[in-house]
Amino acid sequence: MDRKVFPEFVTEQARSSAFAIPQNGALDAETRTLIYLDVALATGSKACIEAMMNKAKMQQISKEKILETLKIARYAETTRVVGNAETVFEYLKK
Repeated sequence: MDRKVFPEFVTEQARSSAFAIPQNGALDAETRTLIYLDVALATGSKACIEAMMNKAKMQQISKEKILETLKIARYAETTRVVGNAETVFEYLKK
């Protein structure tokens, strides 16, 4: 994104970030990073995955917690696919 072409976008993203991730929010920094990583994995945002992995390393989040986050994203995505397959299941029952 060229900041010169659409500077309002960059400003809005920064403002939204402060709204979505307030300094003194209810969630601790580690939990926020893991949630953000989970959403990035589920949506396929490679830039966000890389950014959150860098942040997780800086926060020294354990490999076990990162793996559990990956498993949650995989499970959620699988659940979505199965949930969307109702028509397929109906066809297969016939």
